[in-house]
Amino acid sequence: MSVPPFPNEFAIDPEQLTRRAVSAARITMGVVGAIAIGIGIALLVWPGESLEVLAVFAAIFFLISGAVRAAVGVFSRDVSSGYRLLNIIVGILLLLGGVVMLKNLSAATGVLTVVVVILIGMGWIIEGIATLAQAGKAQAGTMAYVRGAIAIIAGIVVIVVPGWSAFALIIMTGVTLILLGIVGLVQAFALGRNLPPAGDAEGEKDKHQVIDG
Repeated sequence: MSVPPFPNEFAIDPEQLTRRAVSAARITMGVVGAIAIGIGIALLVWPGESLEVLAVFAAIFFLISGAVRAAVGVFSRDVSSGYRLLNIIVGILLLLGGVVMLKNLSAATGVLTVVVVILIGMGWIIEGIATLAQAGKAQAGTMAYVRGAIAIIAGIVVIVVPGWSAFALIIMTGVTLILLGIVGLVQAFALGRNLPPAGDAEGEKDKHQVIDG
């Protein structure tokens, strides 16, 4: 007799979720992905780019992403407790990172550079690890692995590469956000795509009930 695998309490499995939960997850991924693309493009085309501009845009992204994750963790009722708890923890960490960046905008250039590099790098690494933990086995799970890997690699690169100039850091952040956003949108589109329509699922359920009766 085979022993079923231990369930991943953090993963998103569309087949185990209600349709409302799947729709909420897709909307969340899509909104965060679209915001990441928008902020990434803004960073690349913003006139007079500076470290302060980067800090503001990065803080905005972390605040929005953190708030969305925290809200999902608090208000979701059709997902596992592990998934909710992970979103709350990551959401709070991202919110704190965004607040710290905004609080240090008036710091000296050298101090602000260190703050921005560490917070962006750590934020992406935390986000990437959480994304990998929540990756399921479906097609959307594959995109989650891609998104998580991009975030972790970018976070490590930002932290370990010495002597970032403001321009190079802005380009790196903008391109990474665009990539994360595009993959996030693809993941949102793929999540639950192969599930049967609601009518078919209900009909199949009624059919089994009649047979069982």
